Amino acid sequence: MKNILTIFKKEWDRVIRDRRLVIMVILMPGVLIYMIYSFMGSMMINSETPLVDVAVLNLPSGFSDIYSEVEDDTTINVVEITNEEILEYQTLIDDKDWSILIVFPEDIESYSGVGEKPEVYLYFNPNDSKSGNAYARFSSYLTTYQTELSYDLYGDTNFFLLNQSQTPFNNSEIMGTIFGQLLPMLTIMFLFSGAMSIGPEAIAGEKERGTIATILITPIKRRELALGKILGLSALALLSAVSSFLGIILSLPKLINYEGADISIYGFNDYLLILLVLFSTIFVIIGIISILSAFSKSVKEAGSYIAPIYILTIIIAIGTSFGGFTNPSLFLFALPIYNSVESLKAIMTFSDNALIYTLITVIANLVYLVIFVGLLNKMFNSEKIMFAK
Repeated sequence: MKNILTIFKKEWDRVIRDRRLVIMVILMPGVLIYMIYSFMGSMMINSETPLVDVAVLNLPSGFSDIYSEVEDDTTINVVEITNEEILEYQTLIDDKDWSILIVFPEDIESYSGVGEKPEVYLYFNPNDSKSGNAYARFSSYLTTYQTELSYDLYGDTNFFLLNQSQTPFNNSEIMGTIFGQLLPMLTIMFLFSGAMSIGPEAIAGEKERGTIATILITPIKRRELALGKILGLSALALLSAVSSFLGIILSLPKLINYEGADISIYGFNDYLLILLVLFSTIFVIIGIISILSAFSKSVKEAGSYIAPIYILTIIIAIGTSFGGFTNPSLFLFALPIYNSVESLKAIMTFSDNALIYTLITVIANLVYLVIFVGLLNKMFNSEKIMFAK
């Protein structure tokens, strides 16, 4: 145990005593994620309801009352025009300098239902997103206005009445679904990227510099060396993952711009289960990276071996987060990475199976840890692998 702690402390000190590594590997991921996602959320808020310019001829008071219930001076700029200005505003719309033009016939609200129906003319530019946005909004207002005029003229023409009800609104479930799709995927991706930044240097780096030979000739069991390496790197990678996780979960309410977005929907037990999943998952990721690093002759070579595994991890994380099985078989939780993403989804969506999924995932990942330590032990005992040129 003493030798394991010695190796653990060696890997810990290698990173913690290097301020640049502490900033880049542990602190920077969370800070950058929070800043980027918060900025993206602010940009989306500003682009949600762009101010649109509306030119109207013969504006009826009834139509004005309809859109005024939804729009105000911060979202629309309504200008009443004359007949002589119609062509001018059409040209402005074509040039993307104006949003939309609506022409009402005079005295549209006095139509008696006899003779030719009044025609409302609407002009917009489908090549301009701002104009298209105005068209979508004002088309719905015109439909509502037409329904009201038809009711005033012909009475109630509905064939049936729609009576609908719904289950009670649960804000926590809605937010849990949103978080459950985004957080597991992002967390696993940053978990792997944090491990990639420190893992190859711990073994492949020492092989490249020749210092691995000094460690191997010391009176220490190869099994203890392997376990100490994996535990030390796992603890450091976990710090990076926690930093990234905090950055994600603190910035998500701003990113999704939902009024009820609040991380307080999760309790202490939920966060405890999340940390258990993260900690067991990092054992698997560090184990894979350590084995590939031990097989490599240099840090660069290790990076080339790890990159495809990272891409595969991203594919699994994305596919599981946005797809996967509704009620996955418990046997599937023997699959690394998949089990972690599925467990995080279950925790964040308040699934009744979250606890059992987490326990199976942790046990499976610990079994993988034992397997990886055994493989790394054999590799450390192989001079052909450790001293390959």
